[in-house]
Amino acid sequence: MIRVLDWLLDLKYLAMFGILFLCGMGLPIPEEVTLVGSGLLVGWEEADFFYSSAACVLGILAGDSIIFGLGHHYGRQFLLSRPMRLLIPPRRQFKVARFFARHGTKAVFFARFFAGVRIGVYAYAGSQRMGWLKFLFLDLLGALISGPASILIGAWAARQFAADRAEATKRGLELVHRFGAWLIVGVILLIALVVAFQVYSRRRGSPVQAVSLPPLSGSIHAEAGPEKLESPDPVISKSARSED
Repeated sequence: MIRVLDWLLDLKYLAMFGILFLCGMGLPIPEEVTLVGSGLLVGWEEADFFYSSAACVLGILAGDSIIFGLGHHYGRQFLLSRPMRLLIPPRRQFKVARFFARHGTKAVFFARFFAGVRIGVYAYAGSQRMGWLKFLFLDLLGALISGPASILIGAWAARQFAADRAEATKRGLELVHRFGAWLIVGVILLIALVVAFQVYSRRRGSPVQAVSLPPLSGSIHAEAGPEKLESPDPVISKSARSED
């Protein structure tokens, strides 16, 4: 973590993008280390929150897209290649396939919050010929939640322990590992509530269109006058005359 933090302090946004890009390609550094480290820079006022979030999200998308693209191009052959078997042993690949079968394309979104299955899920999604736009949308959605949320945790830890940077780094990582998943779930629920409220407001506020009804037959008869209401049936007319 100290080495990563040194890179971030020296290169800032370039390091944020580059490290997360390499993490997506299989660099054995947890993404949370770079995200929390970026948040520490924000808390120490060494970097801007929005620029940091953009650099981190773009780095994540770039690395994930390479893995997805290789799986999309080479199919199952890429999953069985030596580098992929080193990164994801056959037993874990079986778990990835089962995870994908359970959640379908939504697995791309959920994988963002499970460090051990990310690369495998993205490679497997590519091998299943998942559409590029759908993959990018789901991966972007997950990155927009996990990235800024982890950066905010790091920024909070930096402000709370500004005097001791080592302690701030330690506390930031602890918070991500202990409460990061719950924070992300809370953000997802908040977004879902906002969307649901907007949909409800639109439906409730939509104007009711007036429906034009055809004129009633009684009104036509009333306008026609009493002499027009005689029965057109000749049999009924004859019987009525005989009774008279």
